[in-house]
Amino acid sequence: MPVYSSLRIRENDAGHIKAWKKRTAEKLLLLRAALDTHIADASGEESAERACERNGRQWLRLATWNIREFDTLKYGGRLKESLYFIAEIISHFDIVALQEVREDLACLQSVVQFLGQHEWDYIATDVTEGSSGNRERMVFIYQKNRVRFTSIAGEVMLDKGDLVTDSSGLCFRDASGLKVEFPEGVTLLPSGDVPVIKRKGKVLLEDDLVIPLPAGTRIVLPEGSSLVLPGGTQLPVENGQVALDAASHQAWSPHALVRPPYDLLSGIGLQFARSPFLVTFQAGWLKFILCTVHIYYGTGKEGLARRNEEIRKLTRFLSRRAESEHDSDAENFFFVLGDFNIVGKKHVTWESLHSNGFRVPEQLQKIPAGSNAARDKAYDQIAFWQPTAAGHPGTTFIDVGNAGIFDYFKYVFRWGDDDHDGEDERYYAEKTKTHKLAYKEWRTYQMSDHLPMWIELRTDFGTDYLSAVSASD
Repeated sequence: MPVYSSLRIRENDAGHIKAWKKRTAEKLLLLRAALDTHIADASGEESAERACERNGRQWLRLATWNIREFDTLKYGGRLKESLYFIAEIISHFDIVALQEVREDLACLQSVVQFLGQHEWDYIATDVTEGSSGNRERMVFIYQKNRVRFTSIAGEVMLDKGDLVTDSSGLCFRDASGLKVEFPEGVTLLPSGDVPVIKRKGKVLLEDDLVIPLPAGTRIVLPEGSSLVLPGGTQLPVENGQVALDAASHQAWSPHALVRPPYDLLSGIGLQFARSPFLVTFQAGWLKFILCTVHIYYGTGKEGLARRNEEIRKLTRFLSRRAESEHDSDAENFFFVLGDFNIVGKKHVTWESLHSNGFRVPEQLQKIPAGSNAARDKAYDQIAFWQPTAAGHPGTTFIDVGNAGIFDYFKYVFRWGDDDHDGEDERYYAEKTKTHKLAYKEWRTYQMSDHLPMWIELRTDFGTDYLSAVSASD
């Protein structure tokens, strides 16, 4: 339970301080009751036995939450009450994967202090360098009496052959047009229909079209290309001098490489924009590996292609790792969770998440609204890997209980229909005026533009184990 000792009203507090403490306490009570109701309502019409188990804390609540730019000084930074609200939300779960945690950890450490440093801890990556990395960290924050860190943590790095590319692969283009000479009698179009769309009287390719070039095709390299001879190449010598010319090319050409100008290349192999973070934990009988991600967003066709490629390459990498772990320990389970920037549940990005043996639990799939503040996108997800073999050879297995997405904006920093009298917007009017930002947008820099998503996992398999022993021959 969070510690809010600094909210105690003291005799020497100024009037506005007393009013702030009173209002913050009222909001925290409202938020706490709403979270209790939200989690209880998620159970639906469950059995009395299951409800009893849940009250006995035999289930682990696992959550993911992208906390927008946590924390940045943009628009004044987060208010103290915002940190209280964030701590209260986190306290209702046992382990939370956080995305968009920035270089300065002061706000995260404040949240841990409110939660209770003797009860809570966190594991964080270093910041990710590069413009697309945005100097973000990946973080797991967890309740120590419920979850145990089992000493393995690392960032996911792809092998050279698995690097992220766009859908076209590694290519180069000549701004003045490729100068190509084809063998006579060659037909370039592949057999079968070419997927096209018609737009404003024009026929356009619907997707990338890859056409194998016939043998004998000649292409004039664009200006700025270079010839690269690897170290160790034997060179021709004439009259004691190295002879590198067109006449001597047969001696060195089998080893030569051609490097087009860098700015004309596309599809260059990349690592993830923000390195996924993989950590091992145990809760009760359940051992599990969590990999939290913040997938590249991007815009336009190329940005969306890279976004989808990151998801696809990630699930392929993790499935190989999960298969290996399963072979050595069938009771160590793999989860991937975080901000995938998935457009929707019928989009190719959703399909890529479900490739390579991963799937989102049905309890989350059934929630119609999205996890962003507008509730119209499926950005955030939690998925687990299932072995291809039927059944489970061990005592433990993945048993998902309740699940939900909590919309805190109905209770704090309210707006629109959730704030009928406009009280919250008026209360923060001076802040939004100072930073020249609409209140609806400003509040996402106090809380987030994402909502926390959670599932419950069973951690007590004692009855199953004892039943199996008692039934054995």
